[in-house]
Amino acid sequence: MTPIGGAPDHVIPVTSILEQFDRIFPDREERSARTGWDLPVIGTVDVYRNSPAIYSFAPAAALIEEAKTFFDDVRLASTGTYGLAERCPLLVLRSPRRWE
Repeated sequence: MTPIGGAPDHVIPVTSILEQFDRIFPDREERSARTGWDLPVIGTVDVYRNSPAIYSFAPAAALIEEAKTFFDDVRLASTGTYGLAERCPLLVLRSPRRWE
């Protein structure tokens, strides 16, 4: 999904996720046969049709830079070893800066 969104705001309208899915997998029955997934499971992506939702996937470096404005200790932590875990780090914020 991330390649759909770009700088400077890195946003992805969820309708574009469905459009991309339909371009890549135009035949859902064939997709079902190849994966063993039931058609209703594949069809869950249809929830994005006409959705006003927009997801934002800012690069980690941009998040860290912004967070350092307000926190002295900023780091990324691994969230596990599951597939794509490296794309879902946890942003850890410690030592809020004191403004006087």
